[in-house]
Amino acid sequence: MKAIVTGGNRGIGLAISEQLLAKGFEVHVVSRSGIRAAREGIISWEADLSSYDQAMQVVDKIGPVDVLVNNAGIMNTKTASDYGSDDILHILNVNLITSVRLSVKVAERMASAGGGRIVSMGSIAGEIGHPDIWYGISKAGLANAMRSIARTFGARGVVANSVAPGPVETEMMKNIPPDRKERLKAATISQRFCTAHDVAETVCWLATSAPASINGDVIDINNGTNYR
Repeated sequence: MKAIVTGGNRGIGLAISEQLLAKGFEVHVVSRSGIRAAREGIISWEADLSSYDQAMQVVDKIGPVDVLVNNAGIMNTKTASDYGSDDILHILNVNLITSVRLSVKVAERMASAGGGRIVSMGSIAGEIGHPDIWYGISKAGLANAMRSIARTFGARGVVANSVAPGPVETEMMKNIPPDRKERLKAATISQRFCTAHDVAETVCWLATSAPASINGDVIDINNGTNYR
């Protein structure tokens, strides 16, 4: 079994990579900076994920896979008026456009081979109206893309879902102002943020043993802060 994890070199992505490795997968991590001292069984590739062409060159070298996890993403601390055109294009390319285009290409190959699974890293930000407007838009778009891929390729064995975590205890949390971080934590049921391990467990379940009837769905992981 073979899996690709974009942005799998740290944080949630690394936790996903390690859990897939433990499940017997040959794991290929695609990231901008690679993995230092990668574990045996995790193969590191370097690519700028704001460039679809560069990312696709690596995916072509890796060859057919059973699982694709779109984890790579960036978040800023900007309001809508702070964004320039280049900033907008960059965050959309990294968080949404490259992920969607890779997913479509990989889904086509999976469908031809009898099936496979794609999981994309969404966010509560795509559901609630996030202060970083373009981050929220990118995550909302990713969830919709997984639904489209599920409808297009699901009858041929492709399962495509997304997860929508609330704040997670990772390096990215450093971008959130302390006062806002405390307000977010206070809104959770257990007064704690979820961990990278929590998210990775959910992603790996969707990527492996979750029922195939869960297809085109969004799984929330936000400790009760956003009921639907």
